[in-house]
Amino acid sequence: MANEELIYRITRAVYGRLGAGADEQTVEQLVTDIYRAIEPVVEANGSGVSGGEAVRAGASFSDSKESRDRESQSRLIVSVFGVDHPGIVAGVAQVLAEAGCSIIDINQTVVQGKFAMVIIADMSRARESATALKERFRKEGERLGVRIYAQREDLFNAMHRI
Repeated sequence: MANEELIYRITRAVYGRLGAGADEQTVEQLVTDIYRAIEPVVEANGSGVSGGEAVRAGASFSDSKESRDRESQSRLIVSVFGVDHPGIVAGVAQVLAEAGCSIIDINQTVVQGKFAMVIIADMSRARESATALKERFRKEGERLGVRIYAQREDLFNAMHRI
């Protein structure tokens, strides 16, 4: 089973237990903690080593896979939606800059006065956690009159795959 599929299943199970109204930050942290706890066994089983052997042998990711996973965990997907007006891009970029995050990629469009933007940000040098950034984005969204959603890339990929 692919790691994304496993994360998706864990996320569904957590929401199933806590209910649809569960706090997103709590769910994200639980899914992360659960996945990290079972990660060595999952990886070892994918390579033909039993879970017990993996734990005894201290199984780990290959360097390239480990690097990709770390990179995905250090990136944040920021989505912004609302009625277009000046200052939206600047406001979101300011939150990222103040936190020490770099914008890796950005795409924004306006369709009949409706604004939509997606940013991929590098959090590897961030001075704040993803949870703290989400709260800052919520407040900035209220100030700007738009909805701002932020989620770590690894969890975003697992939860939004087709």
